[in-house]
Amino acid sequence: MICILFFILLQGEESQSPSDTIPRDTFDVVTYDARTIVYDLETSTIILMDSSSIRYQDILLVSDSAHYYIKTNQLEAFGNCDLRQLEDSIKGSYLRYNLDTRKAMMTSGRTQIDNGFLDGKDIYWIDEKTINAYHGIYTTCSDTPPHYYFYAPKMKVYLGDMVIARPIVLFVEGFPVAAAPFWFVPIASKRKSGLLPFRAGNSRAYGKYIQGFAYYFVLNDYADMTVQLDAMEKQGFRPHFEGIWNYSPFTKGTVYGSYIRENNTGNQRYNIEARNESPYFLLGSNFNCDIKYQSDNTYRQDYTDSTMLWVEQEISSQATLSRSIFGYKNSLIYERQQNYATDEIEERLPYYSLASPSRTLFSFLNYSFSGHIVRDRKDSAAIHEEVSGANIHTSPSFQQSILGLFSISPGMQLDLATFDEDTLGNTWPIRLGYSFNFTASTNLYRLFDVHLLGIHGILHKMLPKITYTYTPNFDYGELPRVNSIPVFAKTHKVAFALDHTFESKIGKDLKKVTLTQINLGCSYDVDLDSLSVINLNWNLSYNPFPKPISAFTTQVTGTIDPYTRDHTYTISNTTGMKVPFFSISINQRYTNEHIYQVWFNGDLKPTPRWTITYGARYDWEQREFVDYAFSLRRDLHCWEALFSFNQLADDWRYDFQVRIKSIPEVTIGKGLLGYILE
Repeated sequence: MICILFFILLQGEESQSPSDTIPRDTFDVVTYDARTIVYDLETSTIILMDSSSIRYQDILLVSDSAHYYIKTNQLEAFGNCDLRQLEDSIKGSYLRYNLDTRKAMMTSGRTQIDNGFLDGKDIYWIDEKTINAYHGIYTTCSDTPPHYYFYAPKMKVYLGDMVIARPIVLFVEGFPVAAAPFWFVPIASKRKSGLLPFRAGNSRAYGKYIQGFAYYFVLNDYADMTVQLDAMEKQGFRPHFEGIWNYSPFTKGTVYGSYIRENNTGNQRYNIEARNESPYFLLGSNFNCDIKYQSDNTYRQDYTDSTMLWVEQEISSQATLSRSIFGYKNSLIYERQQNYATDEIEERLPYYSLASPSRTLFSFLNYSFSGHIVRDRKDSAAIHEEVSGANIHTSPSFQQSILGLFSISPGMQLDLATFDEDTLGNTWPIRLGYSFNFTASTNLYRLFDVHLLGIHGILHKMLPKITYTYTPNFDYGELPRVNSIPVFAKTHKVAFALDHTFESKIGKDLKKVTLTQINLGCSYDVDLDSLSVINLNWNLSYNPFPKPISAFTTQVTGTIDPYTRDHTYTISNTTGMKVPFFSISINQRYTNEHIYQVWFNGDLKPTPRWTITYGARYDWEQREFVDYAFSLRRDLHCWEALFSFNQLADDWRYDFQVRIKSIPEVTIGKGLLGYILE
């Protein structure tokens, strides 16, 4: 082949050979193909005409025609050019490519970048991961012409990372709608460190602002962090920090913090949150925590649109370090609860608990031990209290079947406790408390041969139960109350319970379902010779209706005074319906005090591109909606428009934005529209 090639080059004539190769060294070979190949000996040029193809290592160039300059090792392509390198491709009308430097220049070029497309008057392929585009447009819309695109005189593309443009203009349906001196759009399909898109706008609360100006750090395959800054004309600067790690099964969690010194008020406001799960902590222990601290209750409300935070009146924190030693679970716990409505802080530190495994004595008596060491502290503007105590507790019991007809379960509670001080000033008082209980129960069954409305038989299960409880009259009124240490109050009563369950097999597949459950309960105080109110809970969980009724459940709860026959009741019902274009769930609640409220939520799709979601609570007595929310979403092919509004009492919020589906960070929202919508 090499001899034939040199012979043809010496002739300098046109050849009809469909393909050939140029050997450069042992590993580099240029392979080319065309319907017509011309070898120009004087200029050392190979001219490929009519469906040319040139391949070199991982480079493939397909075009109408092409020139290969052997001395300079450059390619020049004309017509419909397609330069492919690994998974990347650039198409255009004219191309120059240097095989040594692997740099390329394409005129009227177009290349796909992950889910987007980049078009440019001149595109320069700088290296394997960098592309420069001049007078370029970027879009993720696959239609021609695209519904939207970003135009910039200069663009730099870092493949697998981001597109940086300056300046940039957003065009929608060919009309410019927004501009910025520079912008960057993430295009990475994998986790990668870099800048994140920010939001800019104007509002009455913040003035002119930039929010979400952030840098994302990928620390390793298991952890990353984000540093963010919000700059607001009226409020000032608000830095954020967030870290996330997942070293499963050893540890995973998050940490978040933010701070601001507000210009308009001078207040310093902050919040700190940390969560962690570590099943394999130090020396085989287990560590879990959920810590929250913040300067005031309205801090997060002022900087969020979540209605869940609007009504939040308290925050709780806890941390638990536990380890089992010889089967005994040891736990060291910290708990803190801050109520902003009452300005109270309750803490438990230290809080130590010990729990033994369950054991059996004499092959029938089950018992276990537990203990606590607790220090409770309560702070408010009016009081400051601290109490401490410790106890050890056991509850031995056993269960025995009598002739297979019913079972008995006698048991008792024993608790030994001490406290740092009682109300009389005595230090380390000790008390012993105990209580007895005895339970007897049985199971009764009956099968009804009923075949109606798809029901194949009804099984009625009845569980009667009686429990006797006795606690002596201990005079412990001078002892303080400490969390997790039981209080033994005088008790002498008999409790009755009767539970009914109705089950059936439904349909052709004989699916087992629970039709309804009825629970009745009452107690008799022996000392007072008095019956308590009778409690009723009736739950109808079976949905007898066919589609489109997707849910139908009813629950009745109430009480009856056996002496006066005074009664209370609450009726709750949930009904759901779902069809392809519409769904609704209605929850109703009615009480004997004539309080009637209705909750409903669902969605409506009047067209394939419109979706309306809604939810509300209606108070029948006040004849008004107590709270409600709704949102509209419009599918705009590569875009989507969203509008949301929610109100709780006198607080209301709304948001409006049009965003790109594949780049949700790129959003036109109410902030960009200025004061008029605020």
